[in-house]
Amino acid sequence: MDLIFITAGDINGIGNELILKFINSKEISDNNQYIIIGNRAVFDETARILDLSIKNINDIFEAEIDSIESSGFYFLDIQIENLKLEFGKPTAEAGYLSGLAIKKGVEFSERYSGTLVTAPINKYSLHLGGFNYPGHTEFIADLLNTDAFLMILDGEIIKVALVTTHIALKDVSSALSIVSIYKKGKLLYESLQRDYGIKEPKITVCSLNPHASDNGLFGDEEQKVISPAVEKLNREVCRGNGAFTDPLPSDTAFTKSYMKNTNAYLVMYHDQGLIPLKLLSFGNAVNFTAGLPIIRTSPDHGTAYDIAGKGVADINSFQNAVKKAGLFMKNRNSTLREF
Repeated sequence: MDLIFITAGDINGIGNELILKFINSKEISDNNQYIIIGNRAVFDETARILDLSIKNINDIFEAEIDSIESSGFYFLDIQIENLKLEFGKPTAEAGYLSGLAIKKGVEFSERYSGTLVTAPINKYSLHLGGFNYPGHTEFIADLLNTDAFLMILDGEIIKVALVTTHIALKDVSSALSIVSIYKKGKLLYESLQRDYGIKEPKITVCSLNPHASDNGLFGDEEQKVISPAVEKLNREVCRGNGAFTDPLPSDTAFTKSYMKNTNAYLVMYHDQGLIPLKLLSFGNAVNFTAGLPIIRTSPDHGTAYDIAGKGVADINSFQNAVKKAGLFMKNRNSTLREF
């Protein structure tokens, strides 16, 4: 029986709608305990507006988590002064709630060996609420006091892992180093083994410059940074089996022939990986933070303020995030039993 903590995300977006639709779907495992962390009054109000059932959701207190015996849905209420539902609008109160829910979700997932599924947050609201992080990934890593984390976007058709995440494009080159690429590549290789159960992963590494710089004609990051990191990864991490390719231009790496022969892509910046991933898998992909002591997944999209409160949000990506969390937990437990 898995213990799955679900943070409600930004109440003015589609987070509560996704959770409500998931509760009302047929994709629920009867063997799991799902604990929703959010504001119960707003959650119930959203259910009324969208005409979605909230039956069989039991309220619990923090002290009761370790005594839950039955599967099903539970709600951990966080009360925030002056909080109100305002679909499509970023507010400090909503951001504060989303930040507190993340903190509690991480704390409980670590304490009770559970998994964490996070509904979308609005970064501006999060900042208004007093949490100055560029996104979920960095926030959660800081709460766990680690810099060993990796953002993997899993679209089934392709998986992309990001060396740099939420930074300006003009800052990418200076953020790349042999060390940073090596660390992210190592985390990716280990996650493919531990979380995905792939014994000998094959990883395609993307270059930074067009045509991989054509031997330094335009840019030298490939020669000075990326290639040395790849050599170090192949030598030290996968023990010479050549799991990591030489840096390839994106217009080559994401062709069908390469896609067939790779388990995951190691990309240098956010849009380099997210564009092909969303082109092929938008609405179904999952955001997975690898390398952490806990398992954390989320849908591949944001708060969708433009459709919030209209009842038209698609839950496929959210459902997949829950399924992947369970799969990763199963694979990790299996890996532990082997040693």
